[in-house]
Amino acid sequence: MIEISYQHYKVLIYTDHQYTVESADNLRRYKRVYVDDSCDRYNNVSNVAILVKHDQDEVASAILCDTGIFTGLSESSFIIEERVLYICAGNKLYYLNIPDLTLKWTGQIDYVTNFSVQKLEDDLLVHDELEITRITKLGEIKWRFGGHDIWVNNNGHQEVTVLPKSIQLIDFGSHLYELDFAGNIISQN
Repeated sequence: MIEISYQHYKVLIYTDHQYTVESADNLRRYKRVYVDDSCDRYNNVSNVAILVKHDQDEVASAILCDTGIFTGLSESSFIIEERVLYICAGNKLYYLNIPDLTLKWTGQIDYVTNFSVQKLEDDLLVHDELEITRITKLGEIKWRFGGHDIWVNNNGHQEVTVLPKSIQLIDFGSHLYELDFAGNIISQN
């Protein structure tokens, strides 16, 4: 479970693998259930649960049920800014208002899965399996970049690093790319 303090709220993010869409037998009920159109009660893969608390009182709860490949939760799976939670779940990126967890926007960013999201100037940079995507906070894709291979590196290198004036990328084959913030290649190795 990941716990974040934001303003005077506590935001808890965790996986609820026991949750089944539309089941009366769920141990936990959520005020808001967001289900990908391709999900049914038996095939959702990533169940990301979110609770918002003020002191000990629960303000809101939601669960994100998605069919994309789920790679787990980490501190880089989400960011909170300007009362909005931007969170990767499966192959989608969700924008949820804080504190009520109403859905502001969701969209499929990658065909397979999303690993992380981070700020890039006034936008977001999403580390997907197949591409690196720059997206606005309104869900508009500004650019995508694909390398020689997928954006997973087994040699211990960080795949995506935002530098002061560029983005450094390392793919599965340890090919190194440097992009400007407009998604253009500065160098490739």
